[in-house]
Amino acid sequence: MVDDLMKRRYPGDPGEIRPRQTLDNGTPPVRQISAGHPLRWLAAGWRDIWRAPASLLHGVLVSIVGLAILWYTWDQPWVAMAAISGFLLVGPALAVGVNELARRLEQGDRHGLGIGQCLAAIPALGGSLWLFAALLAGLFIVWAGFMTLWIGVMNVGNLGMPASLGELFEVMLGTTQGVLSLVGVVVAGGVLALVAFAVGVVTVPAMLDRRMGLVGAIAISLKAFARNRVAMLVWAALVTTLFGLSVLTALIALIVVFPWLGFAMWHGYRDLVVADRGTQAPD
Repeated sequence: MVDDLMKRRYPGDPGEIRPRQTLDNGTPPVRQISAGHPLRWLAAGWRDIWRAPASLLHGVLVSIVGLAILWYTWDQPWVAMAAISGFLLVGPALAVGVNELARRLEQGDRHGLGIGQCLAAIPALGGSLWLFAALLAGLFIVWAGFMTLWIGVMNVGNLGMPASLGELFEVMLGTTQGVLSLVGVVVAGGVLALVAFAVGVVTVPAMLDRRMGLVGAIAISLKAFARNRVAMLVWAALVTTLFGLSVLTALIALIVVFPWLGFAMWHGYRDLVVADRGTQAPD
């Protein structure tokens, strides 16, 4: 018995030694891509919108929610600014229905592409999706708290009490202190958004495709980000630009932009993560 214990503790055959689980060997292989690949994802996502027009309903819903938030918080400018920018943080979790449509399109399904099939992805992922949403919501709360502290408390004597979001921007851009405050918000928001982006760039597609838990899916996302930092930064810039354009249109453009980015996210996942055997490879 002692000999058996010794063998298990100090195996004689090196083949019996199991390598420690790491981010590299515990996840599927990730391809290295060029900085131009995200543009291909957008092109493929644009085609998918018109192959599955039900995805536009997601955009309509997200736009309505965003407009409702703007209307409700317009006289609370710090809250409004945090809430609208927070869409970038929680967007990956909201895109689960569009990702499911992309998965079905990839499998050749041309009929089961309605809103019911989109919603079916939510119970299919179960607690993993809700945990992911809670994680992103936590990052959003941190962001909203920082916004309140940085603008609403540290600068209230200089900026006064703007009555609306529009007045807040006008005052901030009209004073040196206000410009510095805006720069601080942008820098801090960029750092936090980058963290959220690295955590969620392919998390939902990985959970849908591989039916895996949240920890494993986040590990794949972090690995994809680490191996392709330049391409991921380009993708983040494209996402931010399209969202910014949507804000300039009072979120109306989000009706198309949201599903467009959701489909592109799926193509990014296929481009980055090597598919298992029996799974369709990227085009």
